[in-house]
Amino acid sequence: MNAIDILALTATHPDEWANDGVRLLSDGVRSQALFVLVDGELEVQRRGRAVVRVTDPGAIVGELGFLLDSPASADVITVGPTVVRRIDDPASLFDLSPDFGRHLATVLARRLWQMSTYLSDLQEQFADQGEVLSLVPQVLDELLGSSRPSPDPGSERETESPY
Repeated sequence: MNAIDILALTATHPDEWANDGVRLLSDGVRSQALFVLVDGELEVQRRGRAVVRVTDPGAIVGELGFLLDSPASADVITVGPTVVRRIDDPASLFDLSPDFGRHLATVLARRLWQMSTYLSDLQEQFADQGEVLSLVPQVLDELLGSSRPSPDPGSERETESPY
């Protein structure tokens, strides 16, 4: 599956036109929506700093919040006039096209590989600096999977628990 396939798969969802500076996702705010870029540019920001610009038609944002059932981990803001497709029921894409799930898994695996490779390179380059990058091994352990048990989310009977 490629970008053209993603655009074809989401063709039944209406295009949404947005001007410059429209916030599609907000850091810390829960949204189950995915957005597919049709035309224009999106900027992903963390703590007000640009992390990446997304310009490829067919690119997907919002997938982490959906897959992890968690709030957005960054702000996603339009840059200039932009067209996106908002997918309010992303699970339907998985049902409609099993290749969609594989495509998303490949995209996420590529990001993980790039990040872990980058961190490993940093660790190697600054090995003689002692404490400068002392957290890198811990970060790599978290990214690549550690032996620690998964956190217990609490009781299923008390979904709004105070703890």
